[in-house]
Amino acid sequence: MGKQADIHVKILTASSTDELMGVYDGWADAYEQELLEEWGYTSPQKAVQLLSDMMTLQGMRALDAGCGTGLVGALLREAGAASLTGIDYSPGMLAKAEAKQVYDSLDKMDMNEPLPLPSNSFDATTCIGTFTSTHVKPDAVRELVRVTRSGGALVFTVRDEYWQATNFVYLITELHVEKLVFIEQIRLEPYIHSEGSECRFVVLRVR
Repeated sequence: MGKQADIHVKILTASSTDELMGVYDGWADAYEQELLEEWGYTSPQKAVQLLSDMMTLQGMRALDAGCGTGLVGALLREAGAASLTGIDYSPGMLAKAEAKQVYDSLDKMDMNEPLPLPSNSFDATTCIGTFTSTHVKPDAVRELVRVTRSGGALVFTVRDEYWQATNFVYLITELHVEKLVFIEQIRLEPYIHSEGSECRFVVLRVR
């Protein structure tokens, strides 16, 4: 694995949510340049492509969970999403997302808590770059399933070290056994190219 950037070390080793959000708020201005141009981050594009392989994006209602500065949201809107909701816990990131003017609503939410969103609200939900060390706990996937309509799709990434450390696959299996989702794909893909890390892309169909 290549060398991790200093900011990424801070993110992966943050000891509390407040500390983590402080890192993200301070990083918001440089986030996209470093992530895309220096780190070679391509997960937003891959996520939207996987989603488009499953369903028509034109006219859909989508939730971008852990939206950050709106990288995924901009691609979803470009692909034809009719209604786009973004949630994140970092005010600094939400401000950058708002400036893109692609979201119908943006709200600060803690994904480790029950989401104040109605069930069956979205045709598709994405959560890209959020399930990683010190971030959101695996069980948050249950809330993402809840707010996605039957027949809708859920696409999210899990940093590989986090996938292994939390036995994340057990949660996915439970959701399948409980007949809440169909498992469409679980695939290992490059994550942060500059450091040589990998992530799991998980694609679920909500039942």
